[in-house]
Amino acid sequence: MPFNLSCVKKTICACSALFCLTSPAVGKESLPNVELTGGLLFQIIASEFALQRHDPSTAFRTYLQIARNTKDPRLAKRAFEIADNSHAFEEAAEAAKLWEQLSPQSDEAQLANCLTLIRRGDLSEKQQSKAKEILKDTSPLEKRLKQFQAIVIQAELSGAQPQQILNFIRPLASLCKDQKEAALTLAKLYQRTGNADLAAQYAKTAWQQLPDNTVALLEYAEVLITSKPKEAIKILKSFVQKHPKDYDAQLGLAKAYARTQNKNGVQKQIQILDPFAEKLPNLAFTLASVCDSVGMIDETKRYLMTFERLAKGNPALSDKLSSTYLSLGLIDYKQKHHSAAIEWFKQVDSKSDFFPQSRLFIAQCYAADKRYNDALEVLEKTKVNDKLEKEFLHKKAQILYEAGRIPEAYKAMQKALLADKTNATLLFQCAMIANELKRIDDAEQYLQDAINLYPREANFYNTLGYLWVDNNIKLKQARPLIEKALEIEPENPAFLDSMGWLYFREGNYEQAQHYLKKALSQLNDKEVLLHLVEVYQAQGLTEKAMEILRPMLKENADDPVINALMDRLHLRF
Repeated sequence: MPFNLSCVKKTICACSALFCLTSPAVGKESLPNVELTGGLLFQIIASEFALQRHDPSTAFRTYLQIARNTKDPRLAKRAFEIADNSHAFEEAAEAAKLWEQLSPQSDEAQLANCLTLIRRGDLSEKQQSKAKEILKDTSPLEKRLKQFQAIVIQAELSGAQPQQILNFIRPLASLCKDQKEAALTLAKLYQRTGNADLAAQYAKTAWQQLPDNTVALLEYAEVLITSKPKEAIKILKSFVQKHPKDYDAQLGLAKAYARTQNKNGVQKQIQILDPFAEKLPNLAFTLASVCDSVGMIDETKRYLMTFERLAKGNPALSDKLSSTYLSLGLIDYKQKHHSAAIEWFKQVDSKSDFFPQSRLFIAQCYAADKRYNDALEVLEKTKVNDKLEKEFLHKKAQILYEAGRIPEAYKAMQKALLADKTNATLLFQCAMIANELKRIDDAEQYLQDAINLYPREANFYNTLGYLWVDNNIKLKQARPLIEKALEIEPENPAFLDSMGWLYFREGNYEQAQHYLKKALSQLNDKEVLLHLVEVYQAQGLTEKAMEILRPMLKENADDPVINALMDRLHLRF
């Protein structure tokens, strides 16, 4: 029979597990008198072989059963280790409970059981008291801090709210004198619960006591970056000069440069981090975000494509992969590469939260290329929940409007509004389309509803007032609305234009000129210019009117709006 090294290694591993039954008692373990029979030996070896064959479930169950039968806490401990290392947290909790029951004086067993209960969301006062006792009985401080960190990790994994975690952890940190890792934990929790002052205080303490700790550095820099960005960058630069191979710190400096819009700084850090991004997908993903925040589009796209290449086939990165496809599509869409954008959007996983958004963008790409039927088909074939339905109806209405199918657009917009009756944008757009369809009463009602819902939104007052002025109706009712809009935003050029147009309708050409010219001083807008042309022509100031029109016609002689106005006013170029 040939010599099999792999088999020998597995046998050695299995036999080493028997040490727990033959070694003397350690610490406070209370041990039964267990006879190592052939049957027991076989069960232990079989369990270890199951573990070697990547079957931790069988190994765990066997160890747990023989621990119950023999009352030996060391076997319960082994069952706990197997379950915990396999991330089978329910089973780990079961084993830890048995371990402590079999050896209630064991510090290790008490801590293991405490940690599993915390991880399962038990942040009760009873559990807090137990954690306190464990920490009180532990010395020196460094060992106590390690146990404290283990407790913090499990509390974070529990899924509890940040404030609940802080309430649980705060007295435990006091037992560690609020120092080092305890201070760092408090800084994070106070930051997450919105207490910036205490977050800064403890972040500074942690940084001072752990000057070579990257996590402490990054937490302190994060606290400083909003109020003292130069100081944050200074300590990051100093740290990476001392620790040039600490790439988490180098990335932290890149992020700080991005937060302060220092494009040159970002470029410098990218040169350092770039080789590692070719192998580390999460780094590539983060660098894409950093580059995007300072407008480095080409680099953003390169890192996204690097991440996409590295992340394919990795289930743990599937959500980020969908986000990446969406981001790549958006880059091409903004650059008007609509076909390329569609191909990226199509790769978003249909089970991802990003899928509905990707379908909206596919429709938008088709619409941008005037492929309106294709755009509408994408929307119709995408099944969405009630919450997203109004967004899809809104997009459908917009595309129908772009396609010139105004009555259909109006119906779709009304349907969207029924699903979201207080949506300001939908109310406004329903009013605009209704006005275009000469359904003035409907338009008035939508805008009046909007004013009632949003009494401080100046645009609604102005729009209703202008609607009446433009249709040359209800001028007396229009005035207080436009005045209200100007009271809220006195320098808004659109509102100034409305007031100028109202004065024109009332025949007060001098005041009309005043408001229109004031509007133009704020914004050189085509519609306002054409209003001023009408005011001049009404006063017989044809040359002044033509002084406005000539440069506009020179730029676009076939402009249908300008030519229609000239025909109506009997003007000639």
